[in-house]
Order: sequence, then structure tokens, then C-alpha cells
Amino acid sequence: MRLLVNGQPQELAAGLTLAELLAQLTATTRGSAAAVDGAVVPRGQWPTLRLHDGQSVEILTAVQGG
Repeated sequence: MRLLVNGQPQELAAGLTLAELLAQLTATTRGSAAAVDGAVVPRGQWPTLRLHDGQSVEILTAVQGG
């Protein structure tokens, strides 16, 4: 399956959930938010939201700084 993740094309396994994608791409999901096709997905839906070919996923991570 081909997804656009943070603006970059990615080739990934079919049937992947949003939670599985985040686990592959980030060390921790703490402080993270995700949107699929421009719509923010609540964290509770990540394990059940199956991604489909051609979708766009944005992953944002809060960082501390000053």
C-alpha cells in the first residue's frame, strides 16, 4: 500500500492500522497527534483505524523548548 506520510511517499504493508504505522515510525506516541486525509484522528481510534492505499497521513509530535 502506498501512503503519503508527512508529505513523503511510503510503501507499507496493506491493512496497517494508524497505531501500527505510528509504532513503526516513532519511538513513542506520547505527545503525538495524527491526521488522516486532513481530519484529526482521536488517539482512541488509532488501533482500529485501517489505512488505505492513497491516503495522506500527518504525524505531529510536541517538542519541548524555550
